[in-house]
Amino acid sequence: MTQDLAISCSCGTVTGTLHDVGPDEGDRLVCYCSDCRDFIRVLGRAGDVLDDHGGNSVYQTRVAKLELHTGADMLSTLHMTDKPTTRWYASCCNTPFFNTLARAKPPFLSVNTACCDKSRVDAVLGPPKGQFLAEEAEPPIENPKTVSMFKLARGFIPRLLRDVISGDWKKSPLFDPETKEPIASPRRVSPEERATLGEA
Repeated sequence: MTQDLAISCSCGTVTGTLHDVGPDEGDRLVCYCSDCRDFIRVLGRAGDVLDDHGGNSVYQTRVAKLELHTGADMLSTLHMTDKPTTRWYASCCNTPFFNTLARAKPPFLSVNTACCDKSRVDAVLGPPKGQFLAEEAEPPIENPKTVSMFKLARGFIPRLLRDVISGDWKKSPLFDPETKEPIASPRRVSPEERATLGEA
C-alpha cells in the first residue's frame, strides 16, 4: 500500500508532498557516512537529526514522487566534496531535505526523513531496512544490520531507469528541465570548514 506523506522544514516555510510512497516504492535506511554526518553538522542540526552513532535516516525513491508547494526559493544546496552528490536544505531554518546528483539526469532522490511528517513517517515508510556504511559510525555499532551498495543499487537503478525512460525525470521540482541544472547553485564546503566540525 502507498500513501502520500507531507514534508516540511521546521519553521513551515518550505512544504511539499511525497506522493504514493511506502516500503515497496523506495528504500529507507540509516546512513553513517561522514559526508552525511558532516552535512548535518554544517547545518547545526546534529542534536535533533543524527542518532547516537551519527546516523542519518533517509528514504530513496523516484524523483517523480516529489512535489513542492511553498518555499522553493528558500532551498539551498551544498557539495561536501568534489563528487556530484548535492545536498539540499531549507536556508530559513537549516532543515535538511534531499540528496540528489549534480544535474537532473541521471535522476536520483534521497529524502532526509527529518523533513517528513513525524506523526506518520514510520507508518507510511516502514522501519529502516538496515544501516549503510555502518563501519563509519561514531561510536562504532555492535552487530549492525548492514545494507550493501549492491543491495541499494538493486533498488535505485530500476527507479532511475523508470524515471529516465518515462520522461518523469522532468517532473523533479529541484531542477530546470531545459538546462538540467539545480534551481539552487551549490556551495562547496571547504576541507578547512569540515575540519572544524568535530565538536559540532
